[in-house]
This record gives sequence, C-alpha cells and structure tokens, in this order.
Amino acid sequence: MKTTLPPRQQGFSLVEVLVSTVVALFATLVIVQTFAVAEGYRRTGTSGGDAAFSGALGAYLMERDLGIAGYGVNTAAYLGCATSGSDSIAGTARAINFTLAPVQITPGAAITNPDSITVVASGTDMMPGPINFTTALASPASDYTVTSGYGVQAGDVVLVAQPGQNCTIVQATNTPAAGTATQNTIQHATGTYTSALGTFPARYNPGGGIGPTYGANAVAMDMGATPVVSTYYVQNNTLMVDQLISGQLQQPVAANVVQMKALYGKDTNNDGIVDTWDNVAPTTAAGWAAVLAVRLAVVARSANPEKPSNPLNNTCSTTTVAPSVTWDDGSTTTLDVSASADWMCYRYKAFHFTAGLRNLIWTPS
Repeated sequence: MKTTLPPRQQGFSLVEVLVSTVVALFATLVIVQTFAVAEGYRRTGTSGGDAAFSGALGAYLMERDLGIAGYGVNTAAYLGCATSGSDSIAGTARAINFTLAPVQITPGAAITNPDSITVVASGTDMMPGPINFTTALASPASDYTVTSGYGVQAGDVVLVAQPGQNCTIVQATNTPAAGTATQNTIQHATGTYTSALGTFPARYNPGGGIGPTYGANAVAMDMGATPVVSTYYVQNNTLMVDQLISGQLQQPVAANVVQMKALYGKDTNNDGIVDTWDNVAPTTAAGWAAVLAVRLAVVARSANPEKPSNPLNNTCSTTTVAPSVTWDDGSTTTLDVSASADWMCYRYKAFHFTAGLRNLIWTPS
C-alpha cells in the first residue's frame, strides 16, 4: 500500500522574517545617514555659493555708483551744502534731503550695526558744469536768469547753490534754445512740462517755489532727468537702496548681506595722496574736497544655518572668528557679525574694494 505524504509548506519562518526585517532596518538607517551627510555637504556648498553671489552683486553695484560719484556736482566751493527738495508725485509732498557731496558715510550706531553710504552724481548726458546766475531772484518761485541754459532739458532736475546758503533742487519746465526769448532762462513752474517724450507733471516744483531767494552769485547745476542720489544700507539681512530723487525707496539689492563698513580716504596735506582713512564726515567744503577715495567692505552669509556641532547644548562652530578684510596698505578691518545670536552657525564671505573718486580728483576748482 502506497502512503501519500502531505505536501511541504513553502515560505519563510517567523525567525527568518524577523532577521530580514532587522537587516533591512539597518540598511535603511545607513542609507538615510549617508543621504543626510550628502545633503549637508550640498547645502553647505550651495549656501556658500549663494553668499558669494550676493556679496559680489552688492559690491559690484555700489562700486559702479561710486565710479560716477560727484559727476557734475564736484565744484569744490559748494561741497557739503545741505540740499533739500520736495516731491509731490505721490499726491503728498515728500521731503528730499541730502548733503551735496560725492559720497557720504553714515556710521552704524555700534560696531555690530552696518554703516550706510549715499552716492550723489548728475545723470545728464551733457558735459555738466555750474551755470552762473545773472540776476537775483525776486522770490523763490522766480525763473532763473543765467548766462546760458545750454544743455538743460525740460524735465531735468536742477540743483541751485550759493555760498552761505543751503542748496535746493527743482525741475526745469522748459528747454532753453538759442534765438528764443528764454534762451537764458531756466523755468521751474508748477503744473506740467512738455518734452520730446510727452507731457508730465513737474513733481519737484511746489507752489510758491522752494529754497532761499538766491542772489546773482548763485549757480545752477544740471543733474539730468535721472540723477543719482542713492543710499545703500543693510536691513533685515538684505542690502537695500533708497533712490531719493525718484522716490524708489527700500529697494532690495542683494539678499543675505549682514554687514557693511566704509571709510573715507582723505588727502589732509593737499599733496594729492590719501594719507588718512576714517569714517568722520567733513564739516567744510575744503574737507569734502579732500575726500579722494572710499573703502567699502561687505559681508554676505550663507542662506541657511549649519546644524549645531554640539547637539547637547545646541551650539555651532561653523564660524568662530568674525570675518575681516586686509587692505592694500596692510591695515585690517574686522567686520563684527555677532548681532545675530546664532551667527556662529553660518558661513561668511567678505568682499572689499577701494574706489577712487575721480570726479573729486578731476574737480574743476
């Protein structure tokens, strides 16, 4: 008689399943840890690249503006003049105030606070130079009678200066042309002006005029339709710019910028060579004329913080020493970035340059 055995069951035993599960868990753990390390390296590299790009962009834009600083407004006698104006384009008059100097540095309140820097230059395409008045004004609203209005275009911003007086900006509402009754007249009427591009509001000419009643020894400086009066500063870890004349305020320039420091380069003995570096603003026209260069340092940091090196006390050691820059004369500027409590968790990149103010070096007087 033939005995039939029951078929053998196929599959894994409970022990085999448990062992394979443990092995799979260990493999998963290794893969996750490997990925985490690789992702950390990737983030570090990417963040460092972001910092380098932001800092380079911010430094480039400021260096470009510093290259034209003082263009058209570099007459030594009027440097340091307190300049004011009024902008009504938004419906409510906005006060405009700046110092007539190619560059003005406003130091931060503390070593951890960034400085700000204001650059001033004419935007005219013509060869700018002071235009002399020939007649004293009867009132601030009077037209300017000058030796020649050549180069001034309707819509240009005109800066008026006189020794012993504050300076004023207005907007030309005519284009003086040879052979016309107004060839030697710069008008700054309220309402509108007409140029080759159309009709526009005269936004910088308040009713009743603005500024002092200038005398016959005043001058007008044509700043063009798009003058440069730009203040760069750091706010909320972003490099910002206020374009004071156009009214484009709080415009972001570069992200992840956390520090900026600037110094005047002064020729204190009038030999054409910078011999003093400091951040003390001059108080006289001669003092402003002695500022021939500017040093500027910018610090950008990585977009994301690194993980704490010590999880027990949640401290970082990614950066342990404040960044610094060394100038061409061997001097060093330390850039304190400790305003943020977690500053040691970031990577930093410092950029620096020295900009010669050629429009001060080539000053006409």
